[in-house]
Amino acid sequence: MPSAAASRQSYNGYTFYSAPIMGKELLASCFVRRRKEQARRGFQRTLDVRRCREIARYLDADRLSIPTNIIISAQENADLRFDRGTLSWAGTERSFLVLDGQHRLFAMDYTQHDYPLLVAVYADLTPQQEVRLFTDINTKQRGVPTALLLDIKQLAGTETSQEELLRHLFDFLSTDRSSPLKGLLSPAEARKGLISRVTFNSAVKPLLEGRMLLSAGSLNVQKALLANYLTAADRVLTASGATRNRLTNSTTLHAFMEIFDDVVTMTLDRDGKARADDLTKTLEPLIEFDFDAYTGSNRPARAKLANDMRAMIAPAVTITDEML
Repeated sequence: MPSAAASRQSYNGYTFYSAPIMGKELLASCFVRRRKEQARRGFQRTLDVRRCREIARYLDADRLSIPTNIIISAQENADLRFDRGTLSWAGTERSFLVLDGQHRLFAMDYTQHDYPLLVAVYADLTPQQEVRLFTDINTKQRGVPTALLLDIKQLAGTETSQEELLRHLFDFLSTDRSSPLKGLLSPAEARKGLISRVTFNSAVKPLLEGRMLLSAGSLNVQKALLANYLTAADRVLTASGATRNRLTNSTTLHAFMEIFDDVVTMTLDRDGKARADDLTKTLEPLIEFDFDAYTGSNRPARAKLANDMRAMIAPAVTITDEML
């Protein structure tokens, strides 16, 4: 019989065992009741093979580990036994029903090596208790906010070069006196009236895929250029009388970032400089723009606002015979 060192826990009428079990060995004894395949008794979602492969690559890349529990329910044929700190089971197929962690477990089908998985093995659960436990796991837990995960990537050493640049720009704009966004950025959580790191990254990321910001010679120049541009945008929004759609509005911020390259290019072509005053001059036609008439926060809404703003600062030119 397969076995593993384990500890036994009992409370509120439940008994479960905590043990590290080799993944491939565990997988051979597990099964899943998926809703799509078993309409009457199934409760799990469909397996995402792509996600399993991603987890396998994560494990094999640096021989890493998965620190969170796989939660399973021992069936009658598991012949579960616990004696002096050792948990043993029959090792037959369909001995354990997977309640949580199916993608982590089935990633073992795709790993080059075998890995120990931390497992919580529940004993003597009824079918109703199995479904209740699955429901509780997937409704009572709260995921860590995306903004916080972005905020601590530097500490984890997993930050990409693009994320690093976005972090530098965010931190500068949130604290520097020259920034109209000073005090209006929230680094680790979403807060009403403030721009979260998630929203900021989403809005500014296209600038890193464009031309004008990346053509700035250094990080300090990039910071200054973005601060000048946002100052000009804030001036225009204030002069327009916009009350709801200011820079802290996600749609408005995204729209201004979408026309960034156009505005900076027009300004440099005209003035050879990109100071806040120069950029304001390019954006001045937007003083007559009704920003508050635009609602919605999805991609089409942002694109509509950006296109209408672009048309106002750079109206289409009709070519006539006299021009040829």
